[in-house]
Amino acid sequence: MHSLSFFAALLLFDLPLLVAAGSCLYYLAVAIAALQFRSQRDKDSGFTPPISILKPVRGIEQSFYESLASHFRQNYPGFELIFGLRDANDPARWTISQLQREFPQVPVKIVTAPESGGANPHANPHANPHANPKMNKLQHMLEEASYEVVVINDADIRVGPDYLRQIVQPLADERLGLVTCLYRGIPVQGLPSRLESLGMAGDFAGQVLLARALGPIRFALGATIATRKKQLAEIGGLARWADYLADDYILGNRIAAAGYRVHLSHTVVDTMLPHRAWREYFAQQLRWARTIRACTPRGYPGLLLSFGVPLALLAAVMRPQSALAVTVLAAALCARFLAAWAAGVRVCGDRAVGRFFWLLPLRDLVALGVWLAGFWGSHVVWREARFRIEADGKIRPA
Repeated sequence: MHSLSFFAALLLFDLPLLVAAGSCLYYLAVAIAALQFRSQRDKDSGFTPPISILKPVRGIEQSFYESLASHFRQNYPGFELIFGLRDANDPARWTISQLQREFPQVPVKIVTAPESGGANPHANPHANPHANPKMNKLQHMLEEASYEVVVINDADIRVGPDYLRQIVQPLADERLGLVTCLYRGIPVQGLPSRLESLGMAGDFAGQVLLARALGPIRFALGATIATRKKQLAEIGGLARWADYLADDYILGNRIAAAGYRVHLSHTVVDTMLPHRAWREYFAQQLRWARTIRACTPRGYPGLLLSFGVPLALLAAVMRPQSALAVTVLAAALCARFLAAWAAGVRVCGDRAVGRFFWLLPLRDLVALGVWLAGFWGSHVVWREARFRIEADGKIRPA
């Protein structure tokens, strides 16, 4: 009986309290990395090569018109927009046609590509034709690109008028192979949408900034991938990686492995967050968690440090009379808010973090449950289809 109570105290008080104390140091490190990043600026090299923007789209999403229109409004001397559709009847075609009429000076190409089968079967003869339809479309679009420098971003990304001018500057250095950037979520309505937004700028952005501070980053974010055809050719093109769900991570990782640097731009873009039911929200968060675990199996357990507040709360609930537990909880809350403010507000300029910061403990509690669930199972739901993530990060239809 004594042995049982000892292990219960160890698991429910001592260990959570110890990890929460370590989390305070983690939060402070995130805040320092964020403020350090904000104090720096990308140099304006005057580098303005012509750019091909590749945007794979599928249907009409939340604020779809405004997201696409922001790319037509670029203050940049020479660029083209290439849209990839799943078929000629995709309703996204109507919005694109409307924008072509409103911005006739912007060159536009529309590529219709099937969501199965790569553009070049010789690039990866063993690829699963039903895996990542986005990569299959991108391969077709890349072949239609007129320019050496290409920018890839998701359909729901909204950008400022100087977006192209800002993100392309670092590519003046030939030793740099890819530019990526952080993103902030724009919640529409509902608690799940707000929690998702807090997770992007108030948590994930801090993880990226800390990783950058600790060493060269070796990944990219789907919000923006700016690179050259040369680098994509050196890693075997795009169709070769159509078996991977985390295509942004893979492209950045392989370009870094080829000997090029990956640069995190100071530009931050918006991603529109639609209203989600709780079931949809948990399915999406679990997909991200299992994808992260597959891509970085060694780093995934270390994410426990990002849950200092719920762990400290657990210790305080177990022993409310403990002055140490209450002190660690107060310290974890302060450090957590500081990290979210530094990364989410100061770097990402996310107003939602400032408005809904009081929801951060709830968001972390939910995220802790998702993180634990991410250790078990390998199935994810993506675009209404079910896949199994394998140990190397590849996906197969389940």
